[in-house]
Amino acid sequence: MPMSNKIFIDSNLWIYAFVAADNVSKRDACIVMLESLYQEQIIIVSTQVVNEVHWNLMRKYHIPDEEVKRMIDTGLLEISKLSVITQSTYDYAFSLRQKRGISFWDSLIVASALENHCSVLYTEDLQHNQLIENSLKIVNPFN
Repeated sequence: MPMSNKIFIDSNLWIYAFVAADNVSKRDACIVMLESLYQEQIIIVSTQVVNEVHWNLMRKYHIPDEEVKRMIDTGLLEISKLSVITQSTYDYAFSLRQKRGISFWDSLIVASALENHCSVLYTEDLQHNQLIENSLKIVNPFN
């Protein structure tokens, strides 16, 4: 199976890229990573990622709704391809939870990445260097 040039980026990494409040070094690392990946790869995000990023920027960081919308439009959606979570994604996530014991939310992320034929999922939430379904490598960019 040929290596895909598609990668999936989880919500927490986008949040780090948008706000420096918690960790400036992680913010800087995420920005560099995103800029580099954008030049070489097709970045995939799901509707779940957009929703989680939006919600967290508003609730945790108290950024006004209109500003968050602008940030997501120009900083996330402009450089990535949006994948909609469908019933098929939901069913696939259920199967992954049953087979691999992945949490509910993480299973939706993994299912979305697999459905979009991504070769890498960048996240802090799963085991670094784990291979899922013999095709999706988990990468924690801070390891």
